[in-house]
Amino acid sequence: MGNFPQSVPPSTLPGIKRLAKSIRKQDQIPHLEALNKAAQSSGYENYHHARHVLERAMGPMPLKQSYSIYLSAYWSDMSTKPAAAGLETLRIELPKPLLSILQKHQCGSARNLEGFFIEFEDHLEMRANVDSQSRARELLYRAALTLQFMEATGLRPATTRIQWKKMRVVEDLPQHDHMSRWLAPTGQWVALDEPYDHITEQDSVERRAAWVESHGLHLSRPAWSGLYYPDEAVPHLISADKQLLEQVVMVIEAMPEVVSRNPDKWQGSTDVYWSQFVSPARQAAGTKRKPRPGTTYGWSKSAIQYSQRPGFKPHWRPDPSMSLANHVALGETLQRLNASSIPYATYEKLGGIRSELEDWMYAENSQGNRKCTREEVNAYYSGNDFARFETAQDQLAAIDRVQSLLVGSYLDCVPLRSMLKRLAAARAVLVADMTINSMTA
Repeated sequence: MGNFPQSVPPSTLPGIKRLAKSIRKQDQIPHLEALNKAAQSSGYENYHHARHVLERAMGPMPLKQSYSIYLSAYWSDMSTKPAAAGLETLRIELPKPLLSILQKHQCGSARNLEGFFIEFEDHLEMRANVDSQSRARELLYRAALTLQFMEATGLRPATTRIQWKKMRVVEDLPQHDHMSRWLAPTGQWVALDEPYDHITEQDSVERRAAWVESHGLHLSRPAWSGLYYPDEAVPHLISADKQLLEQVVMVIEAMPEVVSRNPDKWQGSTDVYWSQFVSPARQAAGTKRKPRPGTTYGWSKSAIQYSQRPGFKPHWRPDPSMSLANHVALGETLQRLNASSIPYATYEKLGGIRSELEDWMYAENSQGNRKCTREEVNAYYSGNDFARFETAQDQLAAIDRVQSLLVGSYLDCVPLRSMLKRLAAARAVLVADMTINSMTA
């Protein structure tokens, strides 16, 4: 290792960071290690120690407006005796309100927010149960990290194919793992790659650096715990925009701790499982919460619930049942349609109908406590080769037979109407395709 490239030890955090950059380039070491060496040159144990001391020395900062954001998760632990369950709630403070950080459609695409939904303007809730209290707390902690990351950097998760296409190149990054994709307000992209620490081995570092350079990209390993598996995975940021990358690194390295991960210092609250968290904003609005989906039972004259899961809408089927012979007939027609040359949108819609009809068949059969025959088990998914419907007219006629058999087998009800609506949509796509083909013939 060479001498540090400056003789006067830095006395500020920006100075330590500047020195760390020089050390990293000179000694070819990871950024976090360079930060620690730079801090040690100024008499601190490591970078985190320097940051703690110097931030305290600056005295109280001017008060800034902050917004409370609440995160909650239900848990049910069947591994204990007796079994235990509860509701964990965590409050965090951020400079912006929840809805200016996250939109409903982004939850499923943002790292750590995949299982959450926006319950109210200040409340993010996990939809499904998790299997323990500790897991619920861990997931709330990680969700808080993601919200802080999004608020501080201004980055938002990529949610469309067009956005993903912009950064398709990173899919070939050697040894990438746990990749998440983000977009800046300018439209430029940043990929967050979080492999485990094997990635710090010299051959891996050199191989990845060469790949990044050959593709005209930029890579940085910030002094940061990351989002995927904090302090266990090793976060790397990749972008085609060097200035954006440097800005993001600077911001995340300066982020304060949004919540303690130490289980002995849990900052949230625990309530009984059957309770519901009502956020301050919802209370102020005077709007009551509906019962949690999947925790109540409904009734209908011509439909019945056959499956439910806490946090999700229950599944309904028509009642009374269809004959098993009709299920077999429907299954054969749908499998022949599946083997035919039909538009992809029609194929997808019919596939969903076929899957749901199989669910209905098994639910109907279970009511009588009778095992299905092999023919019935194979009704909708047999793996056999079926004769195709060769012409579009034959395909339309087959869809019409499915519609007729459904209407003739079930009483009018919401689940049947929903299925018939999807069947009509599949038919409409096929008709439109026929029209286009006839015009171009």
